[in-house]
Amino acid sequence: MDGMRPTSLCFFALLLMLVPGCSGSSELQFSTASVGGSVSFRGKPLETGKIRFIPDGEVIDGKVAGKAVFADIKDGKYSVPAEKGVTVGKNRVEIKSYRGTGKKMVSSAGDGEKIEVEEQFIPADYNSKSTLSAQIQEGENTVDFELK
Repeated sequence: MDGMRPTSLCFFALLLMLVPGCSGSSELQFSTASVGGSVSFRGKPLETGKIRFIPDGEVIDGKVAGKAVFADIKDGKYSVPAEKGVTVGKNRVEIKSYRGTGKKMVSSAGDGEKIEVEEQFIPADYNSKSTLSAQIQEGENTVDFELK
């Protein structure tokens, strides 16, 4: 058994050197920046909604560097602070907003309360099938969207 100890130690040392190379950092490096701007729909500021920036850069080993970031839209304005940060580079942009339909339905909470049914009224070309994009630079960015 003593004769195997140096071999075992060498194997163990080799294994320790290889493990970081195998597992390494699986996350791709990216930078973020602050972004703000306005959103209008059919010529008027969008009262409320959500905007989402989704990194749309180069695919490396099946991954794209960055993370999706959401922001609220209020009175036609949105802002993503530097701490939350939008990924620098090309981003696909999705914008959604909901409004009441005037119809009521029973709440799923099981309390019998009736709530108004809402609908997503922004066309799919701006959200689920978005054709919107933004090129984000280092630092502060202003990106406005005029939806038709």
